[in-house]
Amino acid sequence: MLSPSDFFESAYQMFQKAEQAAGDSINRFYSIGKYRVCLRFAGSALIPCFTQAIEHLAAGPGVNPSLTVCIWDDLTSHTRMPPLPWAGYAVYNPNGGTEGVYTRRGDVRGFNNDFICTAYNWSAAALSMLDKRRDLAIYWTHDARRLPSYEKSAPLRTILHWWMNHHGRQLVHSGAVGTPQGGVLVSGKGGSGKSTTVLSCLNADMLYVSDDYCLISADPDPYAYSIYSSAKLNADNVQRVPHLMPTLSNRERMDKEKALFFLYPYFKEKIAKGFPIHGILLPHIQGGTNTTLMSASPAEALKALALSTMSQLAGAGRASLQIMERLVHQVPSYHLTLGTDVSRIPDVIAGLLRE
Repeated sequence: MLSPSDFFESAYQMFQKAEQAAGDSINRFYSIGKYRVCLRFAGSALIPCFTQAIEHLAAGPGVNPSLTVCIWDDLTSHTRMPPLPWAGYAVYNPNGGTEGVYTRRGDVRGFNNDFICTAYNWSAAALSMLDKRRDLAIYWTHDARRLPSYEKSAPLRTILHWWMNHHGRQLVHSGAVGTPQGGVLVSGKGGSGKSTTVLSCLNADMLYVSDDYCLISADPDPYAYSIYSSAKLNADNVQRVPHLMPTLSNRERMDKEKALFFLYPYFKEKIAKGFPIHGILLPHIQGGTNTTLMSASPAEALKALALSTMSQLAGAGRASLQIMERLVHQVPSYHLTLGTDVSRIPDVIAGLLRE
């Protein structure tokens, strides 16, 4: 079997062939968490799939980007990736999935080491790899048109998680809203009311940094950085956020997937690139009318942050946990009990930030 480094090099050579087949590469630059990231596409067909959610962070060309991500698919480049080298080692279960090679998060056993990170998203048929020594990553899929909506709402999140973690920052499964002076992370498992909380603030005098994933740093001071200007919501909750309807992108597919909103440029004035973190909110839904706050412990905040983050991101381990541990001991945390009157939620958060 190939070593991780040898497989990365062979995959990179496949990208170069895809570039030649497409006739050219197209570079797009983005400023993410104070780093300049270059997305290098083999042809133009894939650009809309990967840039709509990060267009608010677009930047001009620059020399020596911090990270370069090479992106291609077989279909539009008229190339064909050879069978993945671990394919013969997979064990197929009765449900059609695989065991023995992949973890639940997509880590590929035997193809990760101190320098090379490898993950495969089975449902999206997408390969992600990073060479930390070269600040070079690759993302390949057979047919980008068939990527699920969650890949388009948070593109390249596995690669960004790996690279940012290597530089002392952490992608977390949290929303973030606030003011230029500071804001709060909103963390919780699916169905806790996280998205409802965050998206209600777009209808108030508050700024939006994220709905689903954001980037955090704990040193020297807690800070949240925007990555994606997208948002997702269960279809049966869409009526609670009518102000978002002009940004709904998948109206015809909401019977099969969550409602997907691309907030930029419609909410351009509301989207912030980041702010200091002044608190962590742990929402949960209850039947009353009013929304209330009650203190939460650092342990409760860490559990909410870590469980959903580390279960979703390939390669998340001790280094990820340490960043989140530092954060929860630097800022206060609160249980946010959500009432049925969604319009009052931003007032409660704004009141907390004024204090």
